[in-house]
Amino acid sequence: MEEFDVVVVGAGPAGATAARFAAEGGATTLLVDRRPELGHPVQCGEFVPAAHELTDLFDCPEAIHASFDVPPETVLRTTRTMACVAPTGRRYDFPLDGFTVSRRAFDKVLALRAEGAGAELRHPLGVTGVQGDVVDFARAPPVRAKVIIGADGPLSTVGRSAQFSVPRRMYRMITATAEGRFPDEIALYFGRLAPGGYAWTIPRADDANVGLGVAHLPRGSTLGGLLDEFASEQRLGPATERTQWWVPLGPPPESAVRGRVLMAGDAANLVMATNGGGIPTAILSGFHAGAVAADHVRTGSSLAEYDRRWKQHLFTPLDRAHRIKWLGDRVVEHDLLLALGMRYIGAEGLDAMMRLKWPARLGGNA
Repeated sequence: MEEFDVVVVGAGPAGATAARFAAEGGATTLLVDRRPELGHPVQCGEFVPAAHELTDLFDCPEAIHASFDVPPETVLRTTRTMACVAPTGRRYDFPLDGFTVSRRAFDKVLALRAEGAGAELRHPLGVTGVQGDVVDFARAPPVRAKVIIGADGPLSTVGRSAQFSVPRRMYRMITATAEGRFPDEIALYFGRLAPGGYAWTIPRADDANVGLGVAHLPRGSTLGGLLDEFASEQRLGPATERTQWWVPLGPPPESAVRGRVLMAGDAANLVMATNGGGIPTAILSGFHAGAVAADHVRTGSSLAEYDRRWKQHLFTPLDRAHRIKWLGDRVVEHDLLLALGMRYIGAEGLDAMMRLKWPARLGGNA
């Protein structure tokens, strides 16, 4: 049986980053992914905040500097503002620097960086389960690993095998591409067309990533039907290249370690509840998972160090975002209450929420 120091399951931003830093730390590393093409289908709005915006979200400049580098060749558009649009059509604008990336390119470049650091990449290769130190595959012999990193998304096979279970609510998501000219802003639309969530337009080079996420589907509706209605109301072109997926929203886990298994990214429930973003938390948790795994292999240090590191940087803002989202859920199902609530906290309050902070009118900006 083949043996590796570290096996990383899932070659998205969390897994590719984990594999890179495990390999850079001297661990023999295998990175596997079930998809024939990395980054496709696109299951994401494709927005990545600028590094200085991340420092405002998570107070860990050293970790951000070490791990967060948006490959310039993957950037399709630079954005400067975000607009939150109430059910009444009233807009609330605030500054937000970031990039729309091509996930088809972004994921591939991150995986190439892992390979450049010495990790071995194998795909398509689906994992069927983990038993102790053995990783089983659907169409390949099993391998043995000292550390296994689960970065295989919200329906994580690694997580199920390791009995990793956390409170969460699964949101249904759909994304598509719409042709046309769009301003350099991200627009989020709240109200009846995306009950419990929001719809969005995120500009790309010559088109836009459009989509929506909902807590539940209204009776008789479908995700595709809601997207068609949204596109019609916003006078968008045909929404093509549609993909559906899930996003888990809930509190961050008390521990993302299960024996020799470390969970990262969406698989660990590390998603920003107030805005649905997962790429920054995926990269940061992957960075810590890979570094801790390499240290464990090299020195025998405890894998519990992973919990200490990611919790130091991510736990408090993610937990706060979950509590803000829980409070907001009391009104988002009712368009009138939602519109009044958005008007009450204003653009400054919505900006704070998107930055995982309490609006000033709801208890401060911490």
